[in-house]
Amino acid sequence: MVKRNTGRKRSGRTLPAGYTVEAAGVMAVVFFTIMILVGHAFRIHAETTEVFLLHESVERMRHAIESADEKEITMDAQGRGWSLTISAPVFRPENTLRAWSLAEERK
Repeated sequence: MVKRNTGRKRSGRTLPAGYTVEAAGVMAVVFFTIMILVGHAFRIHAETTEVFLLHESVERMRHAIESADEKEITMDAQGRGWSLTISAPVFRPENTLRAWSLAEERK
């Protein structure tokens, strides 16, 4: 009778081959979970980037000379599963400066 070794020897003990199969199953679950988390992180990053770009565009337009005749700037953006609309009044510092100068003259 020939004795067969069914596993690797590690420090004097033998491990059955079932551990390899179980480890492969666990690693598949771990990699699948990591893939889902990375995909979710990329989605959040893309949404945050688009929102920041929308905010920057609204701020640039509300201070632009071309927007002097408008009262409000409204822009919107949308992506996969989200949408955002931002409205901001047009910033005209000369109106405030005129009001301040009138108040200074009255003193």
